[in-house]
Amino acid sequence: MTMKFKLFTLLACSMILTACQVISPIFVDYNGVRMDVAKWINQQQLLNMQQKRSLVQLSKAQQKLYHIEKIKDDEKFKITQENTIAMHCAHLYLTDHKIQQLQSKIFGDAEKQAILEAYNQHFPKIKIDVNTIQCE
Repeated sequence: MTMKFKLFTLLACSMILTACQVISPIFVDYNGVRMDVAKWINQQQLLNMQQKRSLVQLSKAQQKLYHIEKIKDDEKFKITQENTIAMHCAHLYLTDHKIQQLQSKIFGDAEKQAILEAYNQHFPKIKIDVNTIQCE
């Protein structure tokens, strides 16, 4: 009887873990995230749903920087605001290493540094009221 119970418990746990992996996209809205980045985020099995939502929020903001040289001056403030908020939220739930991994996935290792430097040099510096921020 104990062997059957152990086998049943093992099988039940396996099914529950597998079901969580299949269901997880329901709880994280990947709309607006590149497919390869969304798959990468979803494959991060050690992250909880809040951490995945933070990666998605940051991804949506950072993807707008991919063609940074084409961004018009009148769009820069809004993009800076989105990136500042997304980065603040990401730092609440994620390590710097995980954020850098996401940026490498979005921009590629070769272009990442140049894009982030251009962002820091050519976009406005803003301060945000952290009490009014709503993280996804």
